[in-house]
Amino acid sequence: MTASQQSATPCSAASCKDIRTKLIDAALDVLLQDGILGFSQSKVAKQAGLRQSHLTYYFPTRNDLLTVVVEHGCLLVINAQGCHDTAPLPTLEEFRQAMCNNICDSRIARLMVAVTVAAEVDPKLKDWISAFDRRMLNNKKEAFKRLGVHASDDEMALFHSTIAGIAIRNLNSSGPQDSEEARQRFLYAFDRLIKASHPAAISE
Repeated sequence: MTASQQSATPCSAASCKDIRTKLIDAALDVLLQDGILGFSQSKVAKQAGLRQSHLTYYFPTRNDLLTVVVEHGCLLVINAQGCHDTAPLPTLEEFRQAMCNNICDSRIARLMVAVTVAAEVDPKLKDWISAFDRRMLNNKKEAFKRLGVHASDDEMALFHSTIAGIAIRNLNSSGPQDSEEARQRFLYAFDRLIKASHPAAISE
């Protein structure tokens, strides 16, 4: 245990969870507002209204915090699509529109750009990014399967890569026209996947 960990005040399981959640939420705010260049442990601790020793107790390094925040942020966006095990099953069109909205709101792209930039300094993050990307791909496969859409691995991988590119391009958009183009490209990619997959059963 580090000195900073030793100096942090011990807490109950419930209060520790609350502090950890508060730190993750604050870190997500900082990362989305200031990007990776403005992302620091001291800034996150200040945003959370906690001592930095609390932060380093839970997240000893900036990258420990960064990977948890990226996972957390992406999960919030994915859950907003409404196609996960604990949610009522949406229609395919509802899922299409929810995914389109989330791809075009730039949060996932901003988070992934941040961790990609950080990986240039710490190459160990590249393994995490690769594993995370595979989990995101599998998440899409399972979501579509719940809706009766059984795309091939190649088609799903192409869709996954295509919408990642759309999200990154939209992150650098300069106006409403660019955002509308991003939406149209996403919808085209989505519809192409459906057409290629010959879904066995689609909830309408």
